[in-house]
Amino acid sequence: MASHPKYPNVFSPIKLGPVELDTRYYFSPHGLPLTIGCAPSNDLVAYCVERVKDGGCGLVILSCTAHSRGRGYQPCPHPADAVPAFRALADAVHAAGGKIFAQLWYNWNAPGHWQPLAPQAPMLAPSVSQFEYGGMSAATHAATREEIRLMNEAHRQSARHLREAGFDGIEIHASHSGMIEQFLSPYFNRRTDEYGGSLENRMRLLVETLETTRETAGPDMAVGMRFNCDELVEGGYHTPEAYEVLQKICERGLLDFADLDIAMEPLQLIYGMPTVFVEEHVYKPYVEKVRGAAGKVPVLSVLGRVTRMADAEAAIASGVCDVVGSARELIAEPRFVKHAREGAEELGRTCIACNWCLGGMADGAFGCSINPASYRERTWGIDTFAPAANPSRVVVVGGGPAGLEAARVAALRGHEVTLLEARDGLGGALALWASLPGREFYRHAIDWWESELDRLGVDVRTLTDATAASVLALEPDAVLIATGAQFSRTGRSGKVDRDIPGSDLPHVFSPEDILHGGARPSGKVIVLDGEGTHASAGIAEMLGRSGADVTMLSQAFAPYSNRVLFAFESESVVERLAEANVELRPACWIRRIGERELQVYDIGSNRESVIEDVDAVVLVTGRLSVDGLAQELEGRVGQLFAIGDALAVRPMATATFEAQKFARLIGMPDAPKTVAEAYFAPDDPAVFPAPAA
Repeated sequence: MASHPKYPNVFSPIKLGPVELDTRYYFSPHGLPLTIGCAPSNDLVAYCVERVKDGGCGLVILSCTAHSRGRGYQPCPHPADAVPAFRALADAVHAAGGKIFAQLWYNWNAPGHWQPLAPQAPMLAPSVSQFEYGGMSAATHAATREEIRLMNEAHRQSARHLREAGFDGIEIHASHSGMIEQFLSPYFNRRTDEYGGSLENRMRLLVETLETTRETAGPDMAVGMRFNCDELVEGGYHTPEAYEVLQKICERGLLDFADLDIAMEPLQLIYGMPTVFVEEHVYKPYVEKVRGAAGKVPVLSVLGRVTRMADAEAAIASGVCDVVGSARELIAEPRFVKHAREGAEELGRTCIACNWCLGGMADGAFGCSINPASYRERTWGIDTFAPAANPSRVVVVGGGPAGLEAARVAALRGHEVTLLEARDGLGGALALWASLPGREFYRHAIDWWESELDRLGVDVRTLTDATAASVLALEPDAVLIATGAQFSRTGRSGKVDRDIPGSDLPHVFSPEDILHGGARPSGKVIVLDGEGTHASAGIAEMLGRSGADVTMLSQAFAPYSNRVLFAFESESVVERLAEANVELRPACWIRRIGERELQVYDIGSNRESVIEDVDAVVLVTGRLSVDGLAQELEGRVGQLFAIGDALAVRPMATATFEAQKFARLIGMPDAPKTVAEAYFAPDDPAVFPAPAA
């Protein structure tokens, strides 16, 4: 297949043992909820194929657990009845032109349950270790020799079933605090038997597992391992020891490839899925130090957040690694590799590393904030944008993520689209976030939407205040209201949904005053955090860095919510606040704002105190939907949908999801005409997954 001349190394073949790839870019393993029991679902098939077809990725590596007891959000090939679904997945990837490997591991955070609704079963490990994440803590069980043997047999059975299913290779996971890394690591392994102590002993489980896997896989499957180059923690192993381990394993002929990264879970999830606050390619210096140990064995790596194919090409050309991959960039843009091959990279999204694909778990949701079709390719994929039955005149009001995505999808469906935005630029609340320190990368998403709307011929009108009369004057068949939300100027929030007395004083500011109006209060500034995401922490940091003496009062016990915690941004947020000399005061709220003082109280005890000599207060509290226009237009247009924050205040991913959902309904026979009709209608059976087979 032809390739773009800018990337001769990426688009050149390579052999991983017996398996030849025609493209050196892979879809790296990550947790996926797209299963029916242990088996891959038809949604997982569509998800993988979308990133391989039409000259995309050369390889998909699917994260799997070796035994169903520790499955979590991942498929598991251990049960025999899962084999047909794994075979269907492999057949589909092959038909699309790619290869597929399975990564096998025992996940530190998925011990399984004894039965439905029962408490957790024990987590197996080399020694008793303490794990804590998200306010939950647990201790592991030191595996007996019998349990070690049975885990090895679980790998054997899973490998056999993968071979029967037609998979091309198996990657043994020896990173991310999985059971095998824990045995390798002096941080976790305190055993005194043949599996502990010396490096040779700590390597024993890895060697045994690789030997079992290679024996079972046979001559036609590639066998490799994912390996942590440096545990980056006191008491763990570092690059010299990692070099020795990799060298010994390769000298024994056990590997066809090595997939190198860093980070233990949950201690270093900030590096495992690097956020926007972590420099790009954070793995690179560690891979460079260890890769020489592999000798002639090809080295794979995600390098730590690759979003430009030029960086992958440079890494291969300079010998950092032989194959480059990513998960999140391909989650955001399935055609990332295809666009590079065709010299059309401007058509693709850039992952903004907001980590909703992980943080969404706090809301029971999965997907991508800027690509709502991700994880839903079977119903919303690239090939589903057929022209609508009735091409319509569509007006979208609001140019934030909801409005931008709605306009894009409506245009792709063949509608005539006009977008009205009151401000002089697009982006809405996302543009506000992108103006905060450290979050500038978010602007990439807005730039892409702007470019797409221009390419698709959407009539974008900024500095245009939409009224019911002006919208109706455009004679629309359908209107999507994406007017977003505004922060409560009176201090209402989810914790205390009532006005704060004194909120109308002249030294009290809203986030919009800071980020749109350019206000920069100085002196002693109190930032009241009622939302726990980027606006509050970002504004506190911004004002602190500009010289203000900032105290951040938070309704919670930390200056972030679970959404930020599960997105692995919490450590960076706290670190940046400390660098800006922001003082944190948790679990408190303002009772009353005075001319120069605040009456505050502890949320738990209700104990009151006074903060004196206050120069300014910023209320980053609740947000209120801007939905007046939707109410005025009710019953006056053929189809009317309020979406995103204009419908109800929720995360950004909801805005883009609803934009796609409702824009797809425009001009379709018997489609709902309002949000109410859609809400109370039965769910479409097509949205429910089925086993891949």
